Amino acid sequence: MAYNRRIGKTQMSFRGLAFQCLIRTLISAFIALIIYMSISFIVTGVNYKPIGYTVLYSEDGENFETVYTYMYTGEEDENWVDPKLREYMNKEGYYQQNIPNKLSDSTVNTIAWISQILSLVIWGAFIYSVTWNVGNADADKNELGDTPLDKLRGLKAALVALIPYGISYLLLVIAKLMGTMNFAVSLFKILNYNCFAFNDMIITGGLNTISYTELIILALVLLPLPIFAAFGYKMGNRHTIIKEKIVYQNEDTQR
Repeated sequence: MAYNRRIGKTQMSFRGLAFQCLIRTLISAFIALIIYMSISFIVTGVNYKPIGYTVLYSEDGENFETVYTYMYTGEEDENWVDPKLREYMNKEGYYQQNIPNKLSDSTVNTIAWISQILSLVIWGAFIYSVTWNVGNADADKNELGDTPLDKLRGLKAALVALIPYGISYLLLVIAKLMGTMNFAVSLFKILNYNCFAFNDMIITGGLNTISYTELIILALVLLPLPIFAAFGYKMGNRHTIIKEKIVYQNEDTQR
């Protein structure tokens, strides 16, 4: 079944496209942080269970010090009462605070990778949408004979937008070679937060914990942006709307 394609109306300069790729990448990184924090908050709340408590003392209600800690052993029943806790609670200025359980390492890793995958999907969608629209418009102009078509325009714009990220990686390499500039690790992780789970898997500590092999592997975080942009622009050049392709293929299959 044939379908009507959209006529491209998105006119954008090369500089504008590169800027859009950069801005959308930064926004995606912020969204990645929100997704991770949101999922962590929900999972922590669902799995919340106190494993003990502490008793705090304060004379002025602002400055507190811990005077007593009790960790549950699992042998306490519903009638059990901690005599020391009762003693403290009968005095003025003492406060009880529960000690929450911690999520297991496997749960934390699962949260991180789920958030990472969702973040990559959103990042890819952001870049794909703008490069597709520009690629679609450029192809229309070319078909009308107005301008020649540069099929690598999307890729080139993404590479320009990638410059700050490339610099952060270059600083990390220089820092590793020189054994100084520990700030390069934090700068790299913050700027490349779109790939936070991958980075955390490789970078488990400071600069000294990164091997040269791991340093090479970290260069992979520079690949998604140009891949997203090149693919989106190519699909736009072809006037290919993936959603419609899938729908029509499903309709043809059902016949």
